[in-house]
Amino acid sequence: MKSIALSAISFALLCAVAVSAADSKIYTGPFFDESGSYYGPDCEKDGSQSTGAYYTGDYTSPFKTLLGKTDQDIQDKIDELWNHYFGGQNDKTVYYEDNDGGYIVDINNNDIRSEGMSYGMMISVQTDHKEQFGKLWNWAKKHMWKDPATGGSGYFAWQANRDGSVRDWGNAPDGEIYFMMSLLFAAHRWNDEGYMKDAQSILKACWKGNGQSLYSEQSYIATFQPSDGNNTWGDASYSLPAFVDLFSRWSTTNTDKWLKATKATRDHIYNSANPQSGLCSDYSNFDGTPHHAFSDNSTKYAFDAIRCPMNYGMDSYLFGVDMERQTKIAKVITDFFERDGYQHGHFNWDGTSGYGDFTIGQAGANAVATYALLQEDDYKDLVKKVLQKAWDSKPIVGSQRYYDGLVHFLAMLHLTGNFKIWKEKPTAEPKTINATEYNGVTYDTETTIDAFEGCKLYKLTIKPEGVAKPESSSDASGSSSSGAPASSDAALSSSSAIASAESSSSAPDALPAMVKSFVMAGKAQVFDMQGKFLGSVELKSGAPLKEIVADKFQRSGRYLLRQGAAVKVISVEKR
Repeated sequence: MKSIALSAISFALLCAVAVSAADSKIYTGPFFDESGSYYGPDCEKDGSQSTGAYYTGDYTSPFKTLLGKTDQDIQDKIDELWNHYFGGQNDKTVYYEDNDGGYIVDINNNDIRSEGMSYGMMISVQTDHKEQFGKLWNWAKKHMWKDPATGGSGYFAWQANRDGSVRDWGNAPDGEIYFMMSLLFAAHRWNDEGYMKDAQSILKACWKGNGQSLYSEQSYIATFQPSDGNNTWGDASYSLPAFVDLFSRWSTTNTDKWLKATKATRDHIYNSANPQSGLCSDYSNFDGTPHHAFSDNSTKYAFDAIRCPMNYGMDSYLFGVDMERQTKIAKVITDFFERDGYQHGHFNWDGTSGYGDFTIGQAGANAVATYALLQEDDYKDLVKKVLQKAWDSKPIVGSQRYYDGLVHFLAMLHLTGNFKIWKEKPTAEPKTINATEYNGVTYDTETTIDAFEGCKLYKLTIKPEGVAKPESSSDASGSSSSGAPASSDAALSSSSAIASAESSSSAPDALPAMVKSFVMAGKAQVFDMQGKFLGSVELKSGAPLKEIVADKFQRSGRYLLRQGAAVKVISVEKR
């Protein structure tokens, strides 16, 4: 399993507190993964920013800030989920391969669905599994896609068999929406023009391409299906405002319609939440009220609807432009399930007549909604409880593992900070400043970081006044002091190392006052300069800080230490 650079580091190490950073419009990274792909800050065209990760590059995990989970805990959790659902183990996996690529199976129904295929692609791009992503897309293109280049509608058969034959050529828009979003992320993360071309083909088809529009031309809300009789109503769980917002920015066609759809989608997900229960119904009218079709489950919170809180929860932390309404409905649904005692999984729209069991998919989706509650002091304890339920949920073994298992996996990507907005890689302008402090962080050695200031990205070199640049040193990740990305397999080696002197005297009481204030008794987290968590050290009052780090990691380079709100950059050199 590949190591994932965990996003909470940008908060704990180098990012300023969100409020102060928003005021000054300064954010510091890392904003690139090990391969140089970009997930950092951005501004609107007028220079404005909101609080979401799209604008800040901050993907803080509430598992870290509220539950105290470490980066290793989080990595282990994601590894567990990937190995369970994609590892090929009988009674666990949902991912299979054949000569045409890879496919995701709904185990209980023994079929392949556009929903599951697109979920598998999203999970793969977010966890940097390029091979599995490509195999899934190859299979979907060959067996499920009605390619507009050959006269097709641009949509996907929602249901196929394992042999590639199609059961139902009708489409389900949640599949198209996740396909488009995962292809756009893959095009940016892996610099793949083919994925971008395919994404743009589907985006164009959504508005009267070769067929009927996926989104209503009147309401600008995703239809249940772009066919007569099914295009005058929808499904609240198909309303994914963060995705549609990105479509409005990245689509090369119908930008005006995507902009209208962005607002309409945010309105729809809010209007679909019942004011008493916070629940959505599986199918809904464009005004958010339940719509009856095919079965009585359509007007209930039954299956599709469990995804709604994940949809607006992700929008709250990715963009943060509709916080008042999203906080309101997040409170209602969080209170509702607390009153129910997390016993039931299905209800009437108003929350009456609960039946069935509460599932891990619901535990995950409901936890994502709590992103909208992180600033609500009255909900702190309840948010912790909801997050703990998501964390404690065990991967499903057996025939029911497909839907709830993948919804929970997607939710955990959001909650661990591993669901990022992968953007086209920008060019960082070199910049040098002479200072010992930048954006609230103190530096005692020359350091190069990613900095986003005044809506512009810099490769910023900080030269502390009176401190010389170390000769031929590298940072703890193996990068040169110029800040070039480290190789993905860089590791700490066994070499004799000692820390350079904290001052001209080796006596503990000769340490600078600034360093003394940082070195408190207790543990400190240690990271490399690319933001990767390396481990923890035990600090002792009066002990030289650099010697402690040298004894632990035995490698020269630069390290970031964090203890509480204090952050310090130190340099360790070989003897």
